[in-house]
Amino acid sequence: MQLNSTKKALLLLSFLAFSIQSQAQNTRSFFSVAGGYSLPVGELAREKLDDPFAGLTGSGYFGQANYDFRVFRWLGLRASGSMNINNTNSAPILEKADTYAELLNDTYNWQSRVSRWKLNAVMLGPALYINFKRVQIELHAQAGKIWANSPSVNLVGTSKSGGETLNVNLIPASTSAFGLAGGLSLRLPLAGALFFQIGADMIGAEAEIKDVSVEVTRGTYKYNDRIHEKRFVGVVNAGAGFGLAF
Repeated sequence: MQLNSTKKALLLLSFLAFSIQSQAQNTRSFFSVAGGYSLPVGELAREKLDDPFAGLTGSGYFGQANYDFRVFRWLGLRASGSMNINNTNSAPILEKADTYAELLNDTYNWQSRVSRWKLNAVMLGPALYINFKRVQIELHAQAGKIWANSPSVNLVGTSKSGGETLNVNLIPASTSAFGLAGGLSLRLPLAGALFFQIGADMIGAEAEIKDVSVEVTRGTYKYNDRIHEKRFVGVVNAGAGFGLAF
């Protein structure tokens, strides 16, 4: 009697193991959300003389949602939407402001107020899957569209000689462009369909920054320095999140 019960228990465990394995093999879709740390790359991250945008972007954070549809066990399609919010470094604009002060034959103590950079992206492309039982490594390459919003920088300079206040303002602007992305993720099963994910992505585009201006005012003196150029705008994101396999 006890032997029959043991056999039944083993058969039940075998059936459950087979069911779980079959479900894992038949999983066609993955949905995940993630967030974490963001670093800028490209011209906006590197300091460069005579370019008020160079070195203006700092670190920040991101949020991202992904949907994968697996066509084969090792190949699928991945759609992603992400949002980056990065800090702004006012130092390049301060250096630019000092050059305006030299033209006015004066020196200033500066107070600054800045907003943040924003970069949004929607991407689509193929994904490769390397499976180790229920653990999965996913690699992807994508193309799509990015939307970038440059920050505002407001500088108020108090004259050291007692002269009039000098205001230097970087006026924000928005742009969009065709972009590329690539990255990888490691998916670790937790319970049932739930998995934990860690990953990294690089997103970038050659974006045209146009109709951006640095406005300089001191009393009745006004000067407008306009910028209309193409620059590589990009971020590297690294973070973690959770997802469902179904």
